[in-house]
Amino acid sequence: MDFDVNLMRHDRCTLVRIQGEIDVVTRPSLEKTLTDVIDIGQPLVVDMRHVTFCDSSGLNAVVGANRRASERELGFALVALPPRVRRVFKITGVDQYIPIYETLREATDAVSA
Repeated sequence: MDFDVNLMRHDRCTLVRIQGEIDVVTRPSLEKTLTDVIDIGQPLVVDMRHVTFCDSSGLNAVVGANRRASERELGFALVALPPRVRRVFKITGVDQYIPIYETLREATDAVSA
């Protein structure tokens, strides 16, 4: 499956929709997109419902973006992780410090508060 990242303005935050595999090949594109949004000062929700795979490099990209957003006191959340992807976040403990929501409304409300 191809990798694609789309940005959408949503209420008081930016929604980043990811589709496909997040791996060593696609990580640079994902990192650039997340960094660009954070650097303009927007709270960020990452919609992962169409992510089919996430390896350690993808996980590191998300963790790095969360850290960057936190340093700038910006909201950052993930939404709609598929079970296989969610398992990676759970096994590594990342789900303990990056907020993960089931619905877009929950995530956007949380980062915009």
